[in-house]
Amino acid sequence: MGKLTDALKAVFGSNKTTGTYVPLVTQAGAPDGNISMANLASVLGGITSTDGVGVAVYESDYLRFRQPDQAATYKNIAVGVWVNVGGKLIVVAKDQVASTKWATSNVSGGTTTKGREAAIADMDGRSNTSTIITTLGDNAPAAKYCQGYYPSNVESNNAFVGAGRWWLPSAGELWMIWSHLIEINHIMTIIGGTPLNRSQAYWSSTENSATYAWYLTFGSGHFYYSGKAYEYSVRPVSAFY
Repeated sequence: MGKLTDALKAVFGSNKTTGTYVPLVTQAGAPDGNISMANLASVLGGITSTDGVGVAVYESDYLRFRQPDQAATYKNIAVGVWVNVGGKLIVVAKDQVASTKWATSNVSGGTTTKGREAAIADMDGRSNTSTIITTLGDNAPAAKYCQGYYPSNVESNNAFVGAGRWWLPSAGELWMIWSHLIEINHIMTIIGGTPLNRSQAYWSSTENSATYAWYLTFGSGHFYYSGKAYEYSVRPVSAFY
């Protein structure tokens, strides 16, 4: 947090900006030189202004991304909410099935199993979903639902957001959603989508073992694994690819 603290002091310190430079201050708040606006991002330690959320729309035969204040304007053609964290961007679907099993029995989905740290770093839900369905077929209801999902305001064969363009999010992608849950649900409400339920647990496509898969409870942030034959909520995600 040291770099972030220094950066905030630089911006909000008692000195004023001069031209393209921002004054720096010490830990005690005393003047300590300055830094150019161009180099301020390095002081922030990698935090970028692109992190955030907005509304994803299907418009003029293309998937487009709009800012959050445009949600009401584009609600009729909205297909979900985009989330960008550290340069990784996904689209959270407008709707969800209430609950479903990860698998019809506690069997392997064929992906690489992961412990807690590796699971949180897993950002490959698209590949996971494909592997799970190839391995289990109709015995993978959560992955199958997500793969077959499409927004109600487009045709099922839509080349950008139709069936086959969505997947069961990985554990890391679920954490992306959780980190912006309030903003996502605000936009979901504006565009007529289904807000994510903070009292429910959501399946990820990340496996912990042959018999367990990871889930995340959005209200408490409880992250753990469970037997695959249990029923939890699912929310499809997509991306611009």
